[in-house]
Amino acid sequence: MNRKTINKTVTVKGIGLHTGEPCSMTFKPSEDGFITFLRTDVKDALPIKALAQNVCSTMRGTNLSNGKEQVHTVEHVLSAAHGLGITDLIVEMDGPEPPIMDGSSLPYAQAMQEAGFKEIPLPAPILTLNKDIEYKEGDIFYSAKPAPKLTFTFLFLRNHPLVNRQEYSFEYSAEGYLEQIAPARTFGFEEEIAFLRANGLAKGGRIDNCVIIQKDGFSVPLRFPDEMVRHKILDLLGDLKLTNKILGPMHITCRCGGHKTNVEFAKLMLKQSEE
Repeated sequence: MNRKTINKTVTVKGIGLHTGEPCSMTFKPSEDGFITFLRTDVKDALPIKALAQNVCSTMRGTNLSNGKEQVHTVEHVLSAAHGLGITDLIVEMDGPEPPIMDGSSLPYAQAMQEAGFKEIPLPAPILTLNKDIEYKEGDIFYSAKPAPKLTFTFLFLRNHPLVNRQEYSFEYSAEGYLEQIAPARTFGFEEEIAFLRANGLAKGGRIDNCVIIQKDGFSVPLRFPDEMVRHKILDLLGDLKLTNKILGPMHITCRCGGHKTNVEFAKLMLKQSEE
């Protein structure tokens, strides 16, 4: 498999989910071997590479830093790139956080599709496994095992009558990603909103960009009966893009994981693949 970028520049605009700040985000072709973010609103800003070692925080999202500038909540953008097999991309932002759009990765993926794709005549780095990997942190569990095809299985558990247990398996393909995973929106629980706002988060949350799980219903109609667990797979794909490698044939399973442990598992996968 060769590396892949987009064919032309394309821009999306909106407000950030947590900062609430407006942002114009432009995807540009690249051939430098990375997904790279650049803050165009900061004078003389340096690029921020989407690498696990550049994660500076995982508070309600995956945030990256180059030691000076930061970009927040990048997992949905990275998920779209991962889902479409893009290895090289420049993401210019005139704000600190990508526009949340509708809360899913689909608008980003559609913008990248609109730009078209271009193959780079260099082999893509592949992450392969020579043995099984497991990672545990409390009730959270991950595993990765060699398998015929790249497959993700996620188990989402929550003490809530509407979303008590959701499990979903996704056998990777770009077409399957666009249909099964990319449309799944970010979500939160009604009882969490006050905490998030008190901590300066969710300032850009609106009825049209997230699903709020209430005591006896949802703030908007669901796109899938199991939209929550599909979104957890969306996030996992975004965070695993921080390996900066194409994942080889393997079966990745996760129980109750989030951004912090996704990133730790990405680091573990990189370490094991290099041994």
